[in-house]
Amino acid sequence: MASQAKSRWADDEEDLALDIQRKRDKEAKKKAKAERQRKAEEEALQKQQSEASTARNGFNASSEDAQIYETERPSKKRKLTPEAIEDTSTASKQQPPRLLRFPAPQWGPCRHVDNFEKLNHIEEGSYGWVSRAKDINTGDVVALKKLKMDNSNDGFPVTGLREIQTLMASRHENIVALREVVMGDKLDE
Repeated sequence: MASQAKSRWADDEEDLALDIQRKRDKEAKKKAKAERQRKAEEEALQKQQSEASTARNGFNASSEDAQIYETERPSKKRKLTPEAIEDTSTASKQQPPRLLRFPAPQWGPCRHVDNFEKLNHIEEGSYGWVSRAKDINTGDVVALKKLKMDNSNDGFPVTGLREIQTLMASRHENIVALREVVMGDKLDE
């Protein structure tokens, strides 16, 4: 029979000693944590008892009131409905609350590419051509990206949708932010 060679990854005495030492350290940490927690609870209880005795002496309370001060406060306060608090005559005079409305962008058709005056060509990339343009309405200088439509007979290409989604999600000082998507008369504009 051939003797098997010992694997260099097999556990040896040093590994076992390290494992035992790690377990001892872990147990020691657990015990220290439990001791700190026990001391903190004792201090909190002593503080609570001293506050209760101060309250009894300071307010000159009766024994029933002292029991109230010694008990622990509830974690949540009960909320009362406005109907339970208000008088029925004032409740009938109040109007229902109104919803706050904030200005938000309107949904509508895309603006036309003719709303921009093309100034000059900047660069051509894998997914389209980028050129500098001026918005006729506001006068802002913007970058227009014309997407390449390889499979125009199949509809809008998935690569174009991915490009738009990537530009919408990009937020960096070196990346021009996407303001809007404009379109032309034909699918390749």
